Amino acid sequence: MDNILVNPAISFYIGAFVQWGFLMAFLYSLVVSINTPKKEAVWLSFVMSISYSSSLFIDIQHISYRQLFLFDIATILAIIILRFFIIENLISIYLLLGLTINSSLFLGMYIDVSVFNNYEPWWFWFFYSIVVNLADFMMVAIFFINKDFLALAAIKKWFHNSIMKRNNSSG
Repeated sequence: MDNILVNPAISFYIGAFVQWGFLMAFLYSLVVSINTPKKEAVWLSFVMSISYSSSLFIDIQHISYRQLFLFDIATILAIIILRFFIIENLISIYLLLGLTINSSLFLGMYIDVSVFNNYEPWWFWFFYSIVVNLADFMMVAIFFINKDFLALAAIKKWFHNSIMKRNNSSG
């Protein structure tokens, strides 16, 4: 990943902040849920903490976009499996969206750089560098805010209801 747009020193601090954010989200969720039976946020923040902290053992200067894509896909699968054991909640929706956005952008960068051998920055590279960081911050923020600030649950409910109406009217 020698061709990243963000200075490696700044990228290191952004990555450290996101890792710290997921660790704090785990600790916050653990403390908030001590006397309650609802532990969904604890398990989800644990998965995210493990996923993002695993980069401590990776040389971030030499990892490929393909490897980042595979890491996010593995985390998505872990959350999907975890959803079989916990009640679906708002946090999982936001995490799945953020990880899907990130993995799509990693795949796009992999195709652009490794398949098409493009090493000239263009609008997609700038879009990538901004949106990946925004998605990471959104995923950290949902643990603390725990409100549907992007109306994702409302959109999901509306979409589900419109599909159900369409299936009921045609059947």
